[in-house]
Amino acid sequence: MCSAAMVSARKSRPTPMRFLYRLILPTAVAAYSNVSRQGYLTRQYTRSHHVSTYANKKLPLPSSGVFVAYNQYQVQTVLPHRAINTSLKSTDTKDEVGAETLSTADIEHMKLAARIAGIGKGNTYPNPAVGCVLVRHQTEDEIIGSGFHPRAGMPHAEIFALLEACGHVKDGVESARSAMDDITTATSNEHQQVLDLLDIYKSEDGASKLFKDCLIDSDITAYVTLEPCCHVGQTPPCALSLVAAGIKRVVVGFRDPNPRVDGGGLKALQDSGVDVLVLSSAAHKNTDSSGEEIAAANECANLVEHFVKRISPREEPIGNLDELINGKKRRALRAFAGRQKTDGTIHEVFWPRDFSISDKDKKDSDFGERVNLDVKFLERVDNMLWDHEIILLRLNNVVHKKKGAKLLSERIANELNAHVAQVLGHTALLYRPGFNPVLDLDELASKDDGNE
Repeated sequence: MCSAAMVSARKSRPTPMRFLYRLILPTAVAAYSNVSRQGYLTRQYTRSHHVSTYANKKLPLPSSGVFVAYNQYQVQTVLPHRAINTSLKSTDTKDEVGAETLSTADIEHMKLAARIAGIGKGNTYPNPAVGCVLVRHQTEDEIIGSGFHPRAGMPHAEIFALLEACGHVKDGVESARSAMDDITTATSNEHQQVLDLLDIYKSEDGASKLFKDCLIDSDITAYVTLEPCCHVGQTPPCALSLVAAGIKRVVVGFRDPNPRVDGGGLKALQDSGVDVLVLSSAAHKNTDSSGEEIAAANECANLVEHFVKRISPREEPIGNLDELINGKKRRALRAFAGRQKTDGTIHEVFWPRDFSISDKDKKDSDFGERVNLDVKFLERVDNMLWDHEIILLRLNNVVHKKKGAKLLSERIANELNAHVAQVLGHTALLYRPGFNPVLDLDELASKDDGNE
């Protein structure tokens, strides 16, 4: 074979690296394209529902001196359709909240609020995920503001929706997104704007400074997935902010069972002359609600399923698990978990990878006492405990020593009122009875005794 032919043969011969490029690269590009397309469609869908009340008006600078932004999104309209004949009652009381009927447009707006609430779901521990949509009723329904609760300590969904509707931010949802990370210093102009507005909102009479009568001349309904709060926490009451803005009608997806609220938000709105309606769920007895309303109500209920368990009193308080679980019961839990491991049915939660944590910190036995407890991780663990009662934590992404795993797992257990049944290497076994307990520790312990 001539030298030219040999060179040609070598070039055409597939090398292992060239084979990998040919096999993997097209698959990776196709997968990335699909994910990007889905993300683009999601963003476009969400953004298409945002319009500003004042999109075509020149806004005066508010007396508070905050920056005024304009929303240039195309108006999304929803035509009101036939009314749904329904009895509108609170989810847990026989007293009628409103005699008005809901339209299919009302239901669709509430479903949109529920989808927007889902953006923050998993990031709000210990608070619930909530969404809000503000709609101005004219010949056609016009969505003028929307928002969700991004994390504990930040404004609630209603406030981000009001900030957009009153012209303080361009997009309530995007402003809420900018506040999802637990960062006290601004990471963008939008984030800085949200922090500045939050300072005004938290100040004395802050709701009036931002929202006073800004929507009073319009026929507007607020669709909120959870009853607006009426108590002063880290932020002022949302119910009073809606009243201050001049909202005339509020549709609520789920009544808040939090003892600090529990109908108080509804009453505060009603006492201020606001028409209040609460969706009826499938759990409602003797209801003539439509299937559409029930589906929307259940969407709202699912958003706060684990939050409701967190704040609702148990029929039998569990007390201090560390004091109640003795060695015999602890051995029974370990044996039960061991059988689940063998069967491949044990539920695991991994500490997420965090490249800001150095290998030196991971090898430090005391780092488990110092590392920040991520709210996303806590919410995942809390939800899994409610659903399965016993779970395995894998902490190798944050600690490499058993002492570090023990310290960290005890902090997590104390936060969630759970019990550390075992620590092996960088794994920890956590137990907490469900709201309606499934595991009977006494029975498990007696069975294990009988097997010894």
